Amino acid sequence: MKVYHFALLFLIFFLCNIIKTDALIGRLKEFEKEKGEIESSLITAVSDVADYLAETGPYGTGTINKNEALTTFFASLYSSLGIISDKSAQAEIEIYIPVILLCDIDGYYVYYFNEHEAEDGNIYIERIWSEKMPYSYEDDYFIYRFTLNNMVYIYDKHNILNHGDRFLYVDYKEYAKNPAYKEPELKYKDCILFNENSFETVKKTAIINRLEEVMAYYTSRHNHIASRQGITYSFLFPYGTENEWANYIDDVCLLVVFQGYPYGPDKNYIYNKVISAGANILKRSRYYVEEKSWYKLAHRQGCEKITESTLLLEETFDSIEECVGLGAYCCECIEHGARVPVLEWE
Repeated sequence: MKVYHFALLFLIFFLCNIIKTDALIGRLKEFEKEKGEIESSLITAVSDVADYLAETGPYGTGTINKNEALTTFFASLYSSLGIISDKSAQAEIEIYIPVILLCDIDGYYVYYFNEHEAEDGNIYIERIWSEKMPYSYEDDYFIYRFTLNNMVYIYDKHNILNHGDRFLYVDYKEYAKNPAYKEPELKYKDCILFNENSFETVKKTAIINRLEEVMAYYTSRHNHIASRQGITYSFLFPYGTENEWANYIDDVCLLVVFQGYPYGPDKNYIYNKVISAGANILKRSRYYVEEKSWYKLAHRQGCEKITESTLLLEETFDSIEECVGLGAYCCECIEHGARVPVLEWE
């Protein structure tokens, strides 16, 4: 065999490998496109819920309409996937959403699959909302129920604060900055209530860990229910993804676990994801306090009444609760809150 024969064989082998590689890359691109379409639809749906929450829950707790948020999510998701009128396809896609968390300011709700036995003896599966669960944490000194702002519910286990009532609802910054609590701060140096940085770190870590535990538990619960119903999809909770959703946990937000979704030509690729979006309610604007004649008045950032005021305190605030803690009334630019009383002079 002459040299050019070897060269020809090499060229044929080389071209075959290029064609094979190009075909493989093409298939991989198709797989990524399919996965990208699912992810884009999920992100859009969760973002639409965040927009809804931002419009309807700008103040206080207990104002979230869970069912409306849920309707917004699924309507957006079905529309993006092109199955808005396909009930069968909708039921199938819901199988891959084992749990949804709706995080409010002072606790969270879980939307999950639940089994119950009816009076007729049959076992039925339904999706329900849990009661509101607290962002709880306990150390040697206190039992904490965190909120997403500066307020915290605490139970003083050893009466460290020397209050008449051991159950308190307080601004934790009051204890970290107030010199009146210098003595317990020195005595209980490892207590997070007297250290603002430690408090914030422990609070966020405790909330994130708790939410991940809850998502993993209800995902596992869903998988057991599914297996008993003969559903054999490959389910897997996407661990190690907290960096993708944890940034939203300082505000009202939605967390959606999407797991076990098969894609690709032979459905041998599995897509798992925790999708999240924050409503930007708590941190949307700052609050200002204005010193008036005999009272203080709280304003939302951008209020026209403070544009030229020279009586504003230098410090700004994250929440209305902080302003109220100073004894401030609320300006009309704030939807809810105590207004300045009208005094009648004799």
